[in-house]
Amino acid sequence: MKKDNLHTNDNGFKIPEGYFDNFEKKLMNHIDADMSKNTSETGFKVPDDYFESLEDGLFQKISNEKPKGKVISLFSKRNIFYFSGIAAMIAIIFSVVVTKQSDSLDFNTLAIADIQAYYDEGNIELSSIEIASLLEEEVNYLSPFEEKSISDDALLEYLSDEDLDDEIIFSE
Repeated sequence: MKKDNLHTNDNGFKIPEGYFDNFEKKLMNHIDADMSKNTSETGFKVPDDYFESLEDGLFQKISNEKPKGKVISLFSKRNIFYFSGIAAMIAIIFSVVVTKQSDSLDFNTLAIADIQAYYDEGNIELSSIEIASLLEEEVNYLSPFEEKSISDDALLEYLSDEDLDDEIIFSE
């Protein structure tokens, strides 16, 4: 029994006959009436000939304006001070390093005669013990002879030519 009435819709709402035939005309008339009331009062006012002169005004402003970007000059006073300071620092460092390498003064590079002349002029008041402690280096008087080897024949010839008091050394 229910199979025959499955697609019937009884929800309680009914539409009068011919309602949709004139619905479109009634809706368009209603919209036109509302539009005619609202167009006269928008709340905004535009000057006369605004849109006709708008394009000319924009082109004039664009052609007169030059692009203003953030441009930093390389030769400003601030940059010149920085660069000159850096150049001065490099020059000072270079001069200090070069003079230290060429003028390395220490006690070993001074000549003994210069030290003695400085002491004799009275510029320094040190006792001989204090000077000896400064000259800690021992002087080896035999070092020139140790470097050269003398043959036995040359030594015997030298000794034979000399007048020796002690005859024990010379024996053949």
